[in-house]
Amino acid sequence: MRTKVFVLAVLMLIVTLSLSAAILVHATQTPTTVNVGGSPYGVAYDSGKAELYVVNSAAGSVSVLSDSTNKVVGTVAVGTSPYRDTYDSGKGEIFVANYGANSVSIISDSTNKVVQTVSVGTQPASFAYDPNNGDVYVANSGTDTVSVISDTTNGVVTTVTVGSNPYDLGYDSSTHQIFVANSYSRSVSVISDSNNQVATTISVGSGPLGVAYDPGVGDVYVANFNSGTVSVISDKTDSVVTTVTVGTNPGPVVYSSGKSEIDVANRADGTVSVISDSSNTVTATLTVGTEPYGETYDSGKGEVVVTNFGAGTLSLIADSPTTSPSPSATASTSPSSSAHPTSTPKSSPTPTPTSGPSSTPSLVQQVWVPKPANTAVAVGVSAAVVGVVSAIMSAISNPLGGAGGEVGQKTKGLIPDNVKQWLEEVFSSRHEAAAVEKAGSVFKPTGTEVLAYAVAIIVLGISFSYVKVVTLSQIWLLLPVFLATSVLVGFVQKFFVIAYLRSKGVWSEHSVWPLGLVLFLFTTFAFKVPFSSPTRSVHSEKHTKRLGAITNVSEILISLGFAALFFVLLKVGFSAIGDAGLSMCVIGSFFGTFPVSPLSGKDIYKFNKPLWAALFATTLAVFVVWLLMI
Repeated sequence: MRTKVFVLAVLMLIVTLSLSAAILVHATQTPTTVNVGGSPYGVAYDSGKAELYVVNSAAGSVSVLSDSTNKVVGTVAVGTSPYRDTYDSGKGEIFVANYGANSVSIISDSTNKVVQTVSVGTQPASFAYDPNNGDVYVANSGTDTVSVISDTTNGVVTTVTVGSNPYDLGYDSSTHQIFVANSYSRSVSVISDSNNQVATTISVGSGPLGVAYDPGVGDVYVANFNSGTVSVISDKTDSVVTTVTVGTNPGPVVYSSGKSEIDVANRADGTVSVISDSSNTVTATLTVGTEPYGETYDSGKGEVVVTNFGAGTLSLIADSPTTSPSPSATASTSPSSSAHPTSTPKSSPTPTPTSGPSSTPSLVQQVWVPKPANTAVAVGVSAAVVGVVSAIMSAISNPLGGAGGEVGQKTKGLIPDNVKQWLEEVFSSRHEAAAVEKAGSVFKPTGTEVLAYAVAIIVLGISFSYVKVVTLSQIWLLLPVFLATSVLVGFVQKFFVIAYLRSKGVWSEHSVWPLGLVLFLFTTFAFKVPFSSPTRSVHSEKHTKRLGAITNVSEILISLGFAALFFVLLKVGFSAIGDAGLSMCVIGSFFGTFPVSPLSGKDIYKFNKPLWAALFATTLAVFVVWLLMI
């Protein structure tokens, strides 16, 4: 019977993934405009030459396109994993942030050659050019700083400390201030260009990524990646005046002066939300390519240019709120630039994994946390289902036993033992007497445990990868990290507890928990919050409340200890492994303290209620802090 249940659960997983794949594939089939190939990330418009400089992150190069012909007229090699670029109108130069090389390449637009490379902070991501003082401000996402480069000397004149993981910047020409989106701090740092110091810090939504200044109304628009919103900041009061709901995972933001509107690229939707600055409402949603990662405004042609990282294309949105992106056009390479490595239309729309951050830029740099509303629903559903099932299972041996007397005795065997055993195996687990007494090695896993470990590793890896990626093709980039993390955390945690109990003469075994598995998959695909556990531990009758409390407290403390380790790894720059481990440990430790069978909190609660209360409060606090981390 256990095998049938497991097969059914696996089939459910396959069906769910297939449906999700169909949905995502359908959602990302959008028309293209200019096919540039490769993995276009940032884009800058050079008004002096009427050219577009498109950053190809994977190739470590910048493609130069004529905006009159949409053809590649040159290719410039820069540093490793370039992200964004900006145009310096005072010098006629293009500044390119080399995320993987911790440097900035400066390109002369007269020769399309790199004239200088400037060392900056760790993982530079984006820029803002300040024409008032001729400085270029660079956000160093890995060191929580902004490097200020003088375009006169092309050297760093000062470094400003801002919030956590600064990603994008915007220059306010009215107040001569630089607005810095701190993607991990849910804040914007405002730097005065007169002294290069932070004048104030403004709280915004979760995961602020994009920044654009609208000189028509004097507002700064900040896209909040995780919240799916745009915070509108008045530069007169340095406070949020309103919040606009846009698409899923908004990133780059650009101001269109021709129509006095803000264009916000939604990475997960493959769309652009158009916001009217007179009403701060979305007036149109335009379909662009897969994973729009960069934007700029081409004032010469009156177009918003969007780079579609996942599709290898540019979308050109005409300067009209009702006009869709222009028809497809293929960028052809001129004879002088035939060696351009990414100009062929046959390039795969999915970036080829390479070493370093360029293989999955947004995934590596971004910490994943679920939306609070989704989390609340997922937690509530899981707690309710497990609680109800636990209550049913506790009374299943004698459904009407509470009536007492003859009625209670007659109904004691109402449900056949084989049915009760099947229900017990599928839905719940009584810690006191769920495993048959056995004799075996303290350290050697049984066949049941090998299956449980395999299921846990696969399900955890796929689920946590799924909730973080934008398209299913990216799962293969993240999956190795999450699989390795689930092996490390799950195996160490369960193996320690089981080995300890067996050494005490209590047979303990790790097994698949079908109800938990179904709940885990349901919360993953319904709410993008993997909340539950696909496995559980069962113990023989020798298991006591004291042993249960000791082992379950140990599991929770081990999980919290790993969470602290992964948080340190995250903060020192190992974003992928740090993010993966932190999310697994925080969710696992909190779920484990629930005081219902078969969760760890039940044994702790029965043995020592104050101890349980302290652990529950601690894991809940860690869980909430994690949700609010970015």
